[in-house]
Parts: sequence; structure tokens; C-alpha cells
Amino acid sequence: MRIAALAFTSILLASFLSSVVSAHEPKEYTILLTHEGTTPQTIPDDVLVQTDFLFFMNVDDREGVSHRIQFDADDDGLFNGSDDFSTNWLSGSCDLDENGSKADKSCMVTETILLGPESGLLPGTIQLRHQIMNDSLLLEEHLSVTFMEDVHNQPEPEVGPPQISQERSEDASRDLLVVILFTSLMGIMAISPSLITRD
Repeated sequence: MRIAALAFTSILLASFLSSVVSAHEPKEYTILLTHEGTTPQTIPDDVLVQTDFLFFMNVDDREGVSHRIQFDADDDGLFNGSDDFSTNWLSGSCDLDENGSKADKSCMVTETILLGPESGLLPGTIQLRHQIMNDSLLLEEHLSVTFMEDVHNQPEPEVGPPQISQERSEDASRDLLVVILFTSLMGIMAISPSLITRD
């Protein structure tokens, strides 16, 4: 019974002490579309990984101005290929009806794009084109986004017998002595009442 309890306790402790590798939590990287361009103007290369999102928000409140982002998904330098795509045209604001709903359902201020194969984007550097439509005038600027695969490296198992230092060996011996002493004390406390009543 005692051996089973010790084995259970050891397994429980081992499960708490074992290292846990957690998956990357997807995050949204916000890019503001302004009358001067995008904010930020450049995106650091080591920030984004696959499964993250680009969150585009039009904060340009000029009348009749809309923005969109085009993606060169096939990396051919053009933005009109069959694999290329773009966000919707984003307005600075949308008119609301008396119920507080959008009067024009197609009006959008924000759009989110997943970085990953589901959106037709593979890890690496993607060229983007920011277009600003001001009545009939079209302005364009280019930017790029780099994202990497979301890789979690598992520790490789040791090959061959583990090397235990003398210090660790002494610590293990000391721990074993503490366990034996504790077990002995518990045993003495358990049989003490029967010895006292017998006397």
C-alpha cells in the first residue's frame, strides 16, 4: 500500500516538474491606414509568425477617401495574378441607420488577414501595396511583411546513459534519506497507539 502511494506521488511530482512546451498564441498586428500612409511604415522582420493576423484599420476621416491593401501572394512583383488578393476598400467611417446598424452593409472600416496558407500566404516576405482612392485620384505606396513558420523545438532525448554529477548524486542520496526518515516517522506514529495501549 505504501509503495503504491509513493509511486503515485512520484508520478504526480514528475508530471508537475516536466517541461511543457506551449503553442504560440495568435496575435493581431495593427496597421493604421492614414492620409499620410501606413502606421507603422515598416514592420520588423522578427515579429510575426504563421497564424498571426494583420489588422488593417482606416483612420483617414477625409470625405470620399478610401484605402485598401493588395497582396502579391505569388511573389511575381505584380498584384493582378490569380493568387493575388486585396482587402475591401475601407472607409474612414460608415453611416448608421436609426437602429445603429450600418446603412450600407458593404461599408467597412477594418479588415483582418490571416498570415498562413489558408489565406494563400506562405511563410517568407510578402509584398503589399497600399492604395488610397481620393475621388478619382489613386495614390500607391509599397510595403512588405515578413512572417516565419511557428516552430516549437522539442528538446532532443539524450543518447546513451545519462551522466549524473557527483553533486546531483549526493543530493539524490540526501533526498532518499529524507524520504526514508519521513516514512519511518510516519510508521512509528502509526504503531505508537497500539504500543501504548498494550503497555
